[in-house]
Amino acid sequence: MIPIVGLPHVLLLRDVDDVRKVLGRMAVSSAGIDIMDKKALFRVVHVKGIDIRAANILKQEMLSRGGEVATSREVYELGGREAECLMMGTLAQYERLLPKLRDQPFGLRELSEAIMSALTHVDSLAPVCHPLLQSARVPLVMGALNVTPDSFSDGGDFAEFEAAAARAREMAAQGADLIDIGGQSTRPGSDPVPLEVEMQRVVPLVAELAPDLGVPISVDTSRAAVAAAALEAGAGLINDVTALRGDPEMAACLRDAACPVVLMHMQGTPATMQLDPTYDDVVQDIYAWFAERLSWAVDQGLAEENLVIDPGIGFGKTVEHNLALLRQLRSFRSLGRPVAVGTSRKYFLGVILDLPEPKDRVLSTVATTVIAAREEAHLVRVHDVAENVQALKVVSAVYG
Repeated sequence: MIPIVGLPHVLLLRDVDDVRKVLGRMAVSSAGIDIMDKKALFRVVHVKGIDIRAANILKQEMLSRGGEVATSREVYELGGREAECLMMGTLAQYERLLPKLRDQPFGLRELSEAIMSALTHVDSLAPVCHPLLQSARVPLVMGALNVTPDSFSDGGDFAEFEAAAARAREMAAQGADLIDIGGQSTRPGSDPVPLEVEMQRVVPLVAELAPDLGVPISVDTSRAAVAAAALEAGAGLINDVTALRGDPEMAACLRDAACPVVLMHMQGTPATMQLDPTYDDVVQDIYAWFAERLSWAVDQGLAEENLVIDPGIGFGKTVEHNLALLRQLRSFRSLGRPVAVGTSRKYFLGVILDLPEPKDRVLSTVATTVIAAREEAHLVRVHDVAENVQALKVVSAVYG
């Protein structure tokens, strides 16, 4: 039976704004809200590869502020050089801890700055990004338009020029924020098409649509020549499933164009990625991979605000890998970049629901779009624009 006295109610608060709204409704003073808002939010931060002496200091300093740090036994026994830690505390405890760490040795100054950055990014409403990706609505909806005869979901539906142009305009009218045009299938087991074939499929269509489509055009390609021609024809964004690894000229092309680019994680190539995808921990492994990839891209001269990350659902992942990534999408915000996600009609949804036909997976795609919205992803790539736009309007009405 529900206890009546006091009527206890467990609140699930996601960020400081949630806390401040609750305190405000309770008529807590402004000064009180400022003091208490960060005490209501608990955050768990994972760090690895730090000096074992730093781990000991980290644990003692966090304990002294009422938090906790879990470490392996090697830390207590000083039996190794590096340690892995799981920090647990409120934002207020981190706020008191981090300035203290800046005065400590063994790399703790740098760790303090990295933790502060991660905590700030994961709770920020929106990262600094290219104007093309700035919108009051999050996530943005990217309509997927495959102008190929062999894509897994809609291969052949829009291979003809007129059909593709009509579909792009239809998706824009249905509420898509961007249209993503792809001229080469990246379905599991696929091989690349000749450059001239991809070029002919994509560039004339971009040139036809760009003047009056009304929304920006993205091009799904890993070839610098296609990217350069598409950008010249009026595209505004490049979606690269190889994260700039597929063509040594791509980084320089996008640096000079100063346009946004989606860097997607893929284990292997489309031809090999689903043969035996293996990870120690899929979320941690891909998170570390993105940290390295983002650093590399910036070193190549790409502006950080132009970089978007996509964990690559279905690209070298098992069903369980995909589900784990969806559960932890929000954690990728710690990297400080917009997070894109593409689940539309994908195989793992068919496995869960026993639906072998991709076009039967519209409703399950909508479910993952709602999950992505609640995980605060910034961009969803979908084939069925109208249905997903409607779902996001309901999410927005409920959660604001």
